Amino acid sequence: MACCTSEQLSLIARALSDPIRYQILDLIARGNSEDAAVCCTAEMCVCDIQEVLDLKQSKVSYHLKELKNAGLLHERKQGKWNYYSVNQSMLKAFCDELSRRFHLPDEGVTP
Repeated sequence: MACCTSEQLSLIARALSDPIRYQILDLIARGNSEDAAVCCTAEMCVCDIQEVLDLKQSKVSYHLKELKNAGLLHERKQGKWNYYSVNQSMLKAFCDELSRRFHLPDEGVTP
């Protein structure tokens, strides 16, 4: 799914607007680790997310589907398990497009 039409921007923003989805995306990005070096290289299965967030499997699966439909997650199947990782290129394209559309200054630059 290419970024970033107005529809795609809206779909991603809607996906990120839910606190549980935001928490899931953050958890996957961190790989259930506080170590900054792990960020955005990890993947997690539904069972791990469910355990860490103390949510029912069906609820986690629903939110993962919404994040995946927005293009924010990659999914890898291995046997009966599905593993999810952050689609870094989509997330970066989303941030870059928001910055471009709203004329936001680059980091470290004061207006």
